[in-house]
Amino acid sequence: MAYKKDEILAGCVLLKDYTYDWDTFRMQLFDDWKVELTEEAAEFAFEFKIGEVNCACMLVPAPKPEAVSAAANNYSWPEAAAVTAEHVAHVEVGIMDCENPIQRHVLFTMVVSSMMKQDHVIGLYQYPTVYKAVDYIEGAEVMKKDEFPVTNWVYIGLHQDQDGLWNSYTYGMESFNKEEMEIIHTQAGLIELYQFMVQIVTYLITQNDTLEPGQRIGSDEEHSYEVTRSEAVAFDGETLKIAF
Repeated sequence: MAYKKDEILAGCVLLKDYTYDWDTFRMQLFDDWKVELTEEAAEFAFEFKIGEVNCACMLVPAPKPEAVSAAANNYSWPEAAAVTAEHVAHVEVGIMDCENPIQRHVLFTMVVSSMMKQDHVIGLYQYPTVYKAVDYIEGAEVMKKDEFPVTNWVYIGLHQDQDGLWNSYTYGMESFNKEEMEIIHTQAGLIELYQFMVQIVTYLITQNDTLEPGQRIGSDEEHSYEVTRSEAVAFDGETLKIAF
């Protein structure tokens, strides 16, 4: 069966050992999310359905070299690159033929968060970063309260410019059919900037809303920020800029 690229969500669960216990994963998925899998796993692969959605996991006896450099983008985990460099194998996880982007991300998060509860799992490599296993699992717990773990779904980058001002960008909004965003040269502090970007990402995903150039966003006139579109600073292409 052929799958449309925009209906696939994939990532790599990084392992310290070339082994994975599919039966333990099966039990963990049921304990966590009450999802019962009836399909039989092969030695190195497990294909199954959750509802009508196809899922596939494959154990690969090789590291993902690009994961080490990506791990350095996890600014909340100082040892990320060094720890990621210890992985010797990975499980490729894919959610296929799921048209609804939120459903696709929910199912992926359920599968991966349960998969990462085995002791030899380091984390999840999903460009452009590596998520620490315990942090990803903790983030996924909000789904049990009917909330969305948007920081597991959209990477929020932070970097300083030559003047010492903070900049922020998103990577992953396109998976929800939305434009990536940037905040450039802001006078805001690091925590304030991060929290603001999380709020915008959460609103756009949960309300299925979009931003357009010329629009203003904010809670009131005093806290209202103009939206424009221009060439991206953090990567190639264009982004929506929010004058925060």
